[in-house]
Amino acid sequence: GITFENPSPPARGSRVPGWPVTRARPIRHNEIMTTAEAGMTVAIRLKREHIDAMVAHALEDAPIECCGLLAAKDGVVAAVRRAKNKEASPYRFSIAPLETRKHEQPLDDAGMELVGFYRSHTGSHAVPSPTDIRMMGPFFGPPFVHFVIGVADREKPEVRVWHIDGSERVERTFQVVD
Repeated sequence: GITFENPSPPARGSRVPGWPVTRARPIRHNEIMTTAEAGMTVAIRLKREHIDAMVAHALEDAPIECCGLLAAKDGVVAAVRRAKNKEASPYRFSIAPLETRKHEQPLDDAGMELVGFYRSHTGSHAVPSPTDIRMMGPFFGPPFVHFVIGVADREKPEVRVWHIDGSERVERTFQVVD
């Protein structure tokens, strides 16, 4: 499976009211930073095509939040699976348990494991909302990762990854591999 390293040190930058900041500036879709540039430990490794697939899904479904699952094999994301947002809402998402199971079975058969989720924020930054934390934290804390794709600016989508640990969110970084 995937191993997750210690939390990264906080970075300097602007504050989201009531929440600590861990990155001075969001990563934009077309300017993926390296691990060293981001100054954080790597939480997940994936290919550029996986990032592009999540961003495309977010842009296609806007103004409704999109959502999906991430599966890995040998420590690297191997599949991005689109899911239906049961809420059909621009403000929240949920994936029906039966749909999750529908996605998990072929992944299990292929020797992959569920490692995380993605969702879009259509009118705000790529930061897990209190609702995201409340819904995902109790069941899908570390080592699961949570990508949030911010598409408020459709020309410059934000791509950020987080661990949700109980009631806390901790920003991580990802590594793009060939």
